Order: sequence, then C-alpha cells, then structure tokens
Amino acid sequence: MVGLTLLAVLLSALCVVAGLWQGSRTLDIVEAERAAVAAPLPVVEAASVEGFPATSVGRPVTAEGEYSDAEQLLVAQRQLDGRAGEWVITPLVVNGTTVAVLRGWVDAPTSPALAVPAGPVRLAGALQPFEEFYAEQARRPDGRLVAVSREEIERAWGTPVLSLVLVLARQDPAVAPAPAPVPLTVQTADVPFPLQNAAYTLQWFVFAGFVWVMWWLWVVRRSPVEEPA
Repeated sequence: MVGLTLLAVLLSALCVVAGLWQGSRTLDIVEAERAAVAAPLPVVEAASVEGFPATSVGRPVTAEGEYSDAEQLLVAQRQLDGRAGEWVITPLVVNGTTVAVLRGWVDAPTSPALAVPAGPVRLAGALQPFEEFYAEQARRPDGRLVAVSREEIERAWGTPVLSLVLVLARQDPAVAPAPAPVPLTVQTADVPFPLQNAAYTLQWFVFAGFVWVMWWLWVVRRSPVEEPA
C-alpha cells in the first residue's frame, strides 16, 4: 500500500509538471503570434491593389515614397476629441503603387497643416479598410468626401490605389505644422488561441487525477476487510 501510494504521488506530480509546462508553452505560442502580428511590414506586402487578407486590417506597416501632386482630399464632418474638422487623405507613391494615406485631422480646410511635404518620406502607421457607407453620395458639391470611399478616391486621382488606407502615426522627416494623428477606426482581433495545446494541458491534469482514481481502485477497494470478532 505504501509503495503504491508513493508511486501515485510520483506519477501525479509528473503529470502536473507536464501540464504546467504545456500551459506555459501555450502562452508562449500566443505571445509569439501576437509579436509576429505586431511587427511592421512594408505596406505593399500587407495589402495589394486587388485585395487584402483579413489579418492585414489594423496591421502596423511602413512605407517609403513620395507624396504625389494629385489632388489632396478632405473627408468632411470628422471629430477629434469633440472638435469638428476634416480628415486629410493624401496620395503616396511607393514603387509605382499609389497608397491612400490618412495623414490626420485638421480643424479647417484652410489649415496650414494641409501643406504636402516634398521629397522622399518614410511613414509608419497601420492599415484600415475604406468606408462603404454613403457610397452613392461619397463626394459633396464642394469637393469634400462624405466617406473614405475607394471608388471616389480613385476617380479623383485617376489611378488604382492600394486596397487599404494607411493611417499615419509617424513621418520622417517630420513637418510642422502637421495634421493631428487620428486613431484607427477598426482594430484587429486577437490571434487565434491554440486550442490543441490547451487541450494537451487539460489532458495532463486529467491524467494526474486518473492516477488517484486508480490508486483508490487498487489500494482502497482491494484492501481486505476485517471480519468483526
């Protein structure tokens, strides 16, 4: 009985250790996948003119190119911290591909921050989809956009654009004054949880419990019962 008990203690302890190791490995996998998703990619790798994978929405990206001399567009009636204003959409040419860059927010269409920087720039930001609402009236008579419509932007610029909007976070070289940064309107979902590894973790703890079930069957149920005198 003592020997079986010691064996049960050893086996159940090994199962618990294995379960804890598997649980730690599961968390490591999640953190590694989150780190991979958070690593910036060149914008043309994360999206294309034809389409984009769902994992690209909210993806941190970088871009190197020059702002083109095509028409800069304003998106009307956009607020920032409760203040009325406009978003600024500027075309950036990256290796021959035009990217719609949401440079930020201005409080008026005459703001000096609307000046487009000249020369090569390096941008860091994240991707978000174009807006599909108000598609039938995406541009007002005064030329401002009602929505960040890909169709209207391509019509205004006369060229296809990348399938996602680059929301600017940083620019090098920096300019002043500059539009105020705007937050992403769409956030990425969390990485998929590795259910298989989590199941392995649970399995080891079940094995630890099973050891004591077997101990009870071997030791307690099979122990001889003393007859009353």
